[in-house]
Amino acid sequence: MDYKETKTKITKFLSGKGFYFVLAGCLVATGIAAWTAYAGLSEQMQKTPNNNSGYVAESKDTPSTEEVQTETESEPYSSEETESEEEFLENVVATNFVYPFSSNVVKKFSDSELTYSATFGDLRLHTGLDLAAEVGQTVGACGNGIVTAINHDKLLGTYVEIDHGNGVIARYCGLNESVLVEKDEVVSAGVALGYVASVPFECEDETHLHLEFFKNKTPVDPQKIIG
Repeated sequence: MDYKETKTKITKFLSGKGFYFVLAGCLVATGIAAWTAYAGLSEQMQKTPNNNSGYVAESKDTPSTEEVQTETESEPYSSEETESEEEFLENVVATNFVYPFSSNVVKKFSDSELTYSATFGDLRLHTGLDLAAEVGQTVGACGNGIVTAINHDKLLGTYVEIDHGNGVIARYCGLNESVLVEKDEVVSAGVALGYVASVPFECEDETHLHLEFFKNKTPVDPQKIIG
């Protein structure tokens, strides 16, 4: 059988019923392939978790809820911290007061009776306590507290202000510029603050320290505080 004869037979077959046999075979093959693919995909979907169900795959790098809670829980307040706070309060609140160097008073406190001012030559209130001293006399803190200000005033001279707690504030006035403490420093009773120099608005009086005390911002007699 030559090539031309074979080609003629094939052509006749395809143009007749043979075409339908071939078409049916193609459809069957296509159906088998589609079913195989569907079966494989269905099996894969059964193995893969459904994200819509709320399932989340665990990761070795992701801590559990219990671990997160353990790490984020705050540490309980220890007794050591409480004691430290109590010690701090003891250091900044004065319960006992002492004189800054001596109790040699040369002018008393007066918030109602006028006293004579040799510097101004008139009568005026004296809302402080003047303690006699030599130039260079070391001035100590009257009690525990915190240094709240170090200033130079044209009337008071250089002064150190200390908050002694419980609304009590003291000003140590008439110091020289060599102040021995710093602002916000915690001091205890007797700690050196500086040295006596002069008080400008009382410069005609003998050398002294001008000491002022305030209780809730109101001037009070330092001798009543010190006792």
